[in-house]
Amino acid sequence: MIDNSSRAPDPFLSRRIRQMVRLDPGAPALFFDGLTVPWSFYADAVADLSSLLAAYPGARRVGIVLRNRPGPLAALIAVLGTGREVVTLSPHLGDIGLEKDIVDLAPDVVVAEDADWARDAVLASSKAVRAVALRAGTDRALAARPVPWSPSPSRQDPGEVAVLMMTSGTTGRPKRVKLTYDRMTAAFRAAGLVFDEAHEPHLRSRTDILWASLAHISGMYFAVAHVIEGRSIALLEKFEVGAWAELVRRHRPGYVRLAPTALRMVLQAGVDAETFDSVRAVGSGTAQLPPELGEEFERRYGIPVLVTYGATEFAGAIAGWTLKEKELWGPRKRGSVGRAHRGIELRVVDPDSGTVLPCGQAGLLEARGGQLPGEDGAWLRTTDLAVIDEDQFLFIRGRADDAINRGGFKIPPSVIEDALAAHPAVNEVSAVALPDERLGQVPAAAVTLLSPVTEAELMEYLTGRLTRYQRPVAIRVVDQLPRTPSLKISRPLVREHYFDGFTHGAAEEPGTTTAGEPA
Repeated sequence: MIDNSSRAPDPFLSRRIRQMVRLDPGAPALFFDGLTVPWSFYADAVADLSSLLAAYPGARRVGIVLRNRPGPLAALIAVLGTGREVVTLSPHLGDIGLEKDIVDLAPDVVVAEDADWARDAVLASSKAVRAVALRAGTDRALAARPVPWSPSPSRQDPGEVAVLMMTSGTTGRPKRVKLTYDRMTAAFRAAGLVFDEAHEPHLRSRTDILWASLAHISGMYFAVAHVIEGRSIALLEKFEVGAWAELVRRHRPGYVRLAPTALRMVLQAGVDAETFDSVRAVGSGTAQLPPELGEEFERRYGIPVLVTYGATEFAGAIAGWTLKEKELWGPRKRGSVGRAHRGIELRVVDPDSGTVLPCGQAGLLEARGGQLPGEDGAWLRTTDLAVIDEDQFLFIRGRADDAINRGGFKIPPSVIEDALAAHPAVNEVSAVALPDERLGQVPAAAVTLLSPVTEAELMEYLTGRLTRYQRPVAIRVVDQLPRTPSLKISRPLVREHYFDGFTHGAAEEPGTTTAGEPA
């Protein structure tokens, strides 16, 4: 029995989860590291969570150390299935970061596997907030964990938040975003998932592969989506080409998801074409996909790559390509991230005046729809620079808040990254801003290579491709670029790892020595 006495009315998303996990308890729901886990694993987790928290009716906020393993995944489903709030806790944080998150966010309940409960940081911080302690495992998803304190969760008022989600931290310190049950439901429907009272729920035959971190939107969104669609999941703790390809061959999915970095890794590993015999399309999101990378994949495997555009703040994607659109428009819309999803409106505005710009002009992207934050009908202004063409295809031109301000001249990092990526020896690039006493900021770049080239040669290569003020003051050739758990390149870590303590001397004011450049 589910106690809703101290919670908001039972959300539709919660009811649908409970429906799905009870349809066929013995059917396979999860494949993980040689294990086959039935749907009853989820159903038991839902029932156990209600039972374990029956003595704490005000315990609404449940922090889960979200490793990509069956126990934490079932805990996620159970929290949403009982109408509570998930507080995502990333296992990828160091002990200091994880301890700070638990203390600052003060969840009523902390769920973790034994290995994480063995971390002093998890135990000490959970004690500090007097949280109820639950163990996640593969034998049984949820169980009580004995702890040397008396739990005393604060009584939470009923709320509408489903997930307190951490952003990816691509450009700075991760922040927290509140995703409500209504917004999550709207996001699933906008992407084309059909789940409402009029449609009889049923389990599906195809298995989807999930490797993106459950602690971030790209993993969490699809984990929940697969459950409410009745799809079984082949779960990976992290993306490894060999293990992923083996799952594709074994489960023969019709659709797979590869972030740009993972897509590049598949190409570089030379995965054989037969691996993709069952695959009709590849979805790509979480970061901007260079058009040439997608085209190389399509040429090699003959499978269309469908790009999506979204963000944690949007509760998922708000635009993307469909197979039909790819067939009709493909090459003519090179570089586009597709069209707005159902129920989403997009427009581009002047950054200063807010005036709506006509088709083809670049400005700041604004969006509105049921899955977006804010008042009903209000436009949400993003920090993304964009163009919408006459056929309503969206093109992202970088982020306004990423711009490097060099003596008053704004340089989008993508300008430098695109120019360096065009060199045949360059594999990946990340451009970052470095502090400069006289100019405020100056650009620098770190690159990984496909073949040998010197930093001096790369700098010379940029001479004819970038204006003087756009050219980086330093280029570092490195073995690898640091990434977030969702495989995005992390600019803060690039700056920390490769340019810490870098001093730029004798900088010139940009644009004063080359005719025709801005002054």
